[in-house]
Amino acid sequence: MDLEKAEVEIPAVSYKMLQDEVGYIVIYQFTAVVPEQFQKACQLLTEQGIKRLIVDLRDNPGGLLTSVCDTLNSFMPKGLLVYTEDRNGNRTEHFSEGKTPLDIPLVVLVNQNSASSAEIFAGAVKDYGVGTLVGTTTYGKGIVQKTFGLNDGSVVKLTVSSYYTPNGINIHGTGIEPDVEVEQPEDATEDLQLEKALELICKE
Repeated sequence: MDLEKAEVEIPAVSYKMLQDEVGYIVIYQFTAVVPEQFQKACQLLTEQGIKRLIVDLRDNPGGLLTSVCDTLNSFMPKGLLVYTEDRNGNRTEHFSEGKTPLDIPLVVLVNQNSASSAEIFAGAVKDYGVGTLVGTTTYGKGIVQKTFGLNDGSVVKLTVSSYYTPNGINIHGTGIEPDVEVEQPEDATEDLQLEKALELICKE
């Protein structure tokens, strides 16, 4: 069998139009392609006439810090998005340029499996008050880890810093509480969290 060697780009974002001119975007994980795919989804939904937006981060395990910051930069107001701080107090800050702030109502769906970069996204939205968080408390992973190669070929992963939301909150071990808490029972036949998001956003 002849096989062609090529780069395969796995979609990390999906989108669709819901009722009442509500755009719905799911971000599965913050990989390197997310900022571009997210902006494209927003553009295509805008062309379809959305007046409200729901972003679904449920079960998103996180990913690249640069990916979530670039994604937030595409719609957040100008200001601090997140900062990291190491054991010596050295601080690294990441900002939004605020060139294209979102001007429509926003709801962000989160659950207990929304972690790391997904929590950075949710934390920035909550701290700036640009959207409403709906769902359950997030996972609570507020640390940055790096891998270091050893001479024998093995690697060790070490925690090198902690990250903080714009208001200086470290959510490690506690998570981010949603503005509106909605449980999603495993045996539920309907998406109760999405239904609540639609109910709330259509009132705005």
